[in-house]
Amino acid sequence: MASVTPAADAPSLCTVVGNPESNFWLFDKNDGWDLTHPSTPDGPTVHPRVQIQTTTAPVTIAPKKTALVIIDMQNLFLSSALWGKTRGEGHDAEDALLNDAIPAARKAGIQVMHVTWGISEQELDKIPPVLFRIFGFGEVNSAPPGPGKERGGQSGVGKDLGNVQLPDGSTVSAGRLLMRDQFNTALHDPLQQGFDKSQNDPLPHVRFHKNRLSGFWSGSTSCVKHLQEKGITTLLFAGVNTDQCVLASVQDASNIGFDTILLKDGCGTTSPDYTRKMVEFNCRKSWGFVSSCQALKDGVDNMTSSSLL
Repeated sequence: MASVTPAADAPSLCTVVGNPESNFWLFDKNDGWDLTHPSTPDGPTVHPRVQIQTTTAPVTIAPKKTALVIIDMQNLFLSSALWGKTRGEGHDAEDALLNDAIPAARKAGIQVMHVTWGISEQELDKIPPVLFRIFGFGEVNSAPPGPGKERGGQSGVGKDLGNVQLPDGSTVSAGRLLMRDQFNTALHDPLQQGFDKSQNDPLPHVRFHKNRLSGFWSGSTSCVKHLQEKGITTLLFAGVNTDQCVLASVQDASNIGFDTILLKDGCGTTSPDYTRKMVEFNCRKSWGFVSSCQALKDGVDNMTSSSLL
């Protein structure tokens, strides 16, 4: 039975939050939340461990049970060859990931996981109408309020985007929108370079495709199965767009039973700023915690040599 009780023999009288026989956290008024998931509430301390600051209280995680989940950092949303995007919140988030979060994850032994759009031909026949609306229709600002405000565009899920020009002047086919193995769905080049370089490491980066806004929507997607097989329980979320695919993934992951922490400076959106505030408010209140790439870096830097063993 789920409960909130003092841990039996914990030296600082930790509170057990959850079911002590299956899935629980430990809370200490001085050290904050322990998300390391020892075998029992009074079992041996889990090592290695990293304490990171959040907007509410410190959180301690076990790197071997943690993944950095990066949502939709793809050419479609970040490449200047598509829609003329040269700089935006997504690029700032990418910088924070490349400079702070990803190096910290690699140092600590945290799995780096990309979860991105990549619809297969078989999936294209099964996706719901709402996705065709999201990526095929738009609002006409000059139209009066009412039924006539939305219009269908030239693009849409599965439609060919034509050729685009890269920064070096060469051209490439952007491919079919949101479909697997296309230029528009490839990882943005700086992240792709890091992904490729990691493949010779003991813990290479991994990538999984999704066919909904959430990469965790059914509870049995390929990335969920991978995380469960690896015994990963804590997820650090980053990516684009904060209020859409990132939030949808956070919500579903939390409902499945993962611990979720939003790295706010590792996220970006093109939506109005109130949507970001809503996401951060609810991530700390309803879904888990809000932290940052910088806080993860600081936490890893503060790990003792014994914690790194």
